Amino acid sequence: MLKTTKESTGIDALLGQNTSFNGTLAFDGIVRIDGNFEGKIKTNDTLVIAEYGKVSADVEAGVVKIMGEFNGTIIAKTKIEMFKPALVQGKLSTPSIRMEEGVIFNGTTEMSNLTQSKGVPSPIKEPPKN
Repeated sequence: MLKTTKESTGIDALLGQNTSFNGTLAFDGIVRIDGNFEGKIKTNDTLVIAEYGKVSADVEAGVVKIMGEFNGTIIAKTKIEMFKPALVQGKLSTPSIRMEEGVIFNGTTEMSNLTQSKGVPSPIKEPPKN
């Protein structure tokens, strides 16, 4: 018997493989997207874009894990993880990033607040203000 309760999967909500959604998604907990999503996503928790998921969005999250397709911007407070066969296009901003071999990434990354959070002075000096 296959269990799909939160206790067995840890997932609070699921957008299934044959589902499409356009709009704004705000949630607590873990949400997994296996279908198509377009819009905005906001959470302090975890977003999982599964292997068959296709997401085009502006995302603000604590943690983002990508195995499917993503196009847009991500601001992750904790980390972004990309696993094969992910296809990621866009702008990523996070203090920690992990990219598995085989992931395709086209875009930019910004490791925001990484040096400040570790108490290490930044080696980049700001230009003098006139």
